Amino acid sequence: MSLGSLLPLVLMASLALALPSTPSAGGDDVPSFSFRAAPVDDPRLQRADSIFEAGDPAEALRLALRVLEEEGEGYEALWRASSFALAVGVVEEAENGRTDFYERAVGYAQRAQAIRPRGINGLYWEVAAVGRLAMGAGPREAAGYADRIREGAMTILEQEPEHAGAHHALGKLYSEIMSVSGLSRFFGRTFVRSAALDEASWTLAEEHLERAALLAPDMILFQLDLARLYRDRRRMDDARRVLEAAARAPLQQPGDRIFQEEARALLREIS
Repeated sequence: MSLGSLLPLVLMASLALALPSTPSAGGDDVPSFSFRAAPVDDPRLQRADSIFEAGDPAEALRLALRVLEEEGEGYEALWRASSFALAVGVVEEAENGRTDFYERAVGYAQRAQAIRPRGINGLYWEVAAVGRLAMGAGPREAAGYADRIREGAMTILEQEPEHAGAHHALGKLYSEIMSVSGLSRFFGRTFVRSAALDEASWTLAEEHLERAALLAPDMILFQLDLARLYRDRRRMDDARRVLEAAARAPLQQPGDRIFQEEARALLREIS
């Protein structure tokens, strides 16, 4: 496996935020995590959120861009445009094998950060979009993407230590790096300087993916990626337990049907 293929962060484009505190499965009071839209006053963005949740990210993006054309640069419209563009890119790539919407999603997220440099949503959607760009990148470019994912996720966690999406991004990043053979990682560290490559470990991958799954038990994707890590670590009982729960979970988010089918397929594979 090449270094350029070690970052398939399947961060499905949808709306993420930390909602008011609710008790977690572990008993701690932590912010719950959802891919649903944050409240916003602008009725046009409210409509864009509703259209996105109804399954039409392209129309939601068109509405967000219209708000930007009419009102100028605005943080709420820009981070939504980033998340909508990322969703469009996932669909377009699946249908056509290529897309330029990931670059557009990064651009919208960076414009949002120019307005609010440490705004959580602007940071998060850049992390998500860069993760998709990393999938087809060469070694040096992929290492740079890895460090951007790491830096963005860590900046989010400095502000919101229980942000499930940031934990998932870091855990998936580290698990993908560790899934590459030791020899490949050695040459990667030798020829490409990367903080993410230097610090990646199975322990960190497990800690972050387990935390994401605990904070967001209804996120099928987070459960699926945790199960994949357990499989890679030969913890088959743990993997089956997580996959069985994911296979029964209600479909709530864009892409859940795909992720649930993958969970069922993996469960059959390891059973």
